Amino acid sequence: MARASIYVIAAAVALVVLLSLADLSTRSETCMACHTQEAAYAKWMADKLKVEKKGFAHELISCAGCHFRGAAEGTIASRFRGLLHAVTYLVPQIDPRRPLAPGMLKAEHIASENCQYCHLGSIRRKAVWIKDLPEGLKKIGLAMDHRKHVLAREDTCAKCHERYKEKEKLQADKEVNYAEVNHLSCAACHTRASHAYRSDWMFPLSEKDFTLAREDAWRKLSTNPRWMVAIPTEQTCKRCHNGKIHFKTVIFLADCARGANYDDCVKCHPLMTREFFDEHRRKRSGLTAARGRTAADDG
Repeated sequence: MARASIYVIAAAVALVVLLSLADLSTRSETCMACHTQEAAYAKWMADKLKVEKKGFAHELISCAGCHFRGAAEGTIASRFRGLLHAVTYLVPQIDPRRPLAPGMLKAEHIASENCQYCHLGSIRRKAVWIKDLPEGLKKIGLAMDHRKHVLAREDTCAKCHERYKEKEKLQADKEVNYAEVNHLSCAACHTRASHAYRSDWMFPLSEKDFTLAREDAWRKLSTNPRWMVAIPTEQTCKRCHNGKIHFKTVIFLADCARGANYDDCVKCHPLMTREFFDEHRRKRSGLTAARGRTAADDG
């Protein structure tokens, strides 16, 4: 009887310790122990935002709140995902001969469900609020039918384009192009402000490069001063809106520089007037002609 009590107490203690470690694994302080440069940038950016009195709600969200599915809701499963993430990093440090556990270190992907937990309007609202837009876009607006893309992700498009189609499997589907990610997820269009400085960098930066990179990231992010989350670029839109035939449908071309179809322009920029469009076209034609003359003179 006494031995059984000891086992029960030991199991209860082990469970409490395990749950405590799982909870600890999803705290930003734990992430920052390894991701030191990301932590330094996030702190620098948060301090700068406070000084300049610019709003940025995401500074209050933990790293896991974005990176682990269900963490925003505080689910038990998300805690254990965090613990597995830590274990798959720490074990190889103890014994380098052991490889990383396959499929468990996939925290770089951000589930759209995590974004939608707070951004409920993302599946209903089509137009981006004027106050959220950079100055250059306020005159013409910006529309994005989130609902259409979210529904498509769950049905037709994702059947081909999402690598991890079967959620219960940890390995990627080999029939899907490995160079692609799910470009109908929120993160496919919106860059994450906390990682903006790392654009095109895989390994840690030198101190000099880090300083230059964070200043450059701030300049780009500050064009959207209300939330400091980057608006998708024309290049992002062109990945899908490229004017090519996809199955039996022609996907209209997103070409702000040379676009000649006003009806296509207003699909994304509903506030654009015909006068604005014509003036934009005249300016572009004048700029192209000036460049041609300059090239001829140099030749």
